[in-house]
Amino acid sequence: MLSWRKEGIDMKRIAVLAVFCVFMASHCAAESPRETAVVKVVREWAPSVVNISTERLVRLGSQRFWGAYGKQLDKAHQQHIAAAAPTMKLKGVGSGVVVSKEGLIITNAHVVNMTSKVYVILNDGTAYEAKVAGISQPDDIAVLAISPSKPLRAVRFADNVIIGETVVSIGNSLGLENSVSAGIVSGTNRVFKSGGRVAYDGLIQVDASINQGSSGGALFNLEGGLAGINLAVIQSAQSIGFAIPASKVKKILERYRELASRKEMAGT
Repeated sequence: MLSWRKEGIDMKRIAVLAVFCVFMASHCAAESPRETAVVKVVREWAPSVVNISTERLVRLGSQRFWGAYGKQLDKAHQQHIAAAAPTMKLKGVGSGVVVSKEGLIITNAHVVNMTSKVYVILNDGTAYEAKVAGISQPDDIAVLAISPSKPLRAVRFADNVIIGETVVSIGNSLGLENSVSAGIVSGTNRVFKSGGRVAYDGLIQVDASINQGSSGGALFNLEGGLAGINLAVIQSAQSIGFAIPASKVKKILERYRELASRKEMAGT
């Protein structure tokens, strides 16, 4: 009888413990409805999206607006300062995505074309001057290199894109850092035309907002994989944007690394 009671007491303790564990598990699993998949992607991967600031020196004499008035200023400038024609510093903004912990950044080529200086601003506000390490004009992809003081969080590439799946765009829209928008994949293998001619092909079509400044930013799927690099939006249409698929970006990055390795070997 004594043994039976002890065994019965132990079974009761086990039953109580099991009920307690089930209660705690269900309590922990009951997350706030605000903790959506989009929120989780932004929280986890926003630090891997950077802001890009560029500077470009433009010779004023080559600009249409300079005209006769500008020529008079040129003449006075040369007479009294004895220097070349004056220049103007133009600034631009864009976005980029960290693809290696050592400091490689992917962005659009058109973000850094004809620039004299490029700066990368990390999510924590730290700024670095960047080098344009590689560029593919036909694909509108550029590889930037910085020397960060600590390892960066590199994105991981998505294996594929599903039409209809939800995607999250993060970029520097109109200079507003880490702006977030969400939408769906509207189509794949799209062609973007400019001036009646094909400019880019094989693109992802999305209805997430892509504005000036968000070019070069990230397009994530809900698993946190990089689905593409934001490219452009059709201004005359509503909710039609394009992104360069991650598969193409990955190939360009692999090609860059292969060429960089060959140069390193040749240098040694």
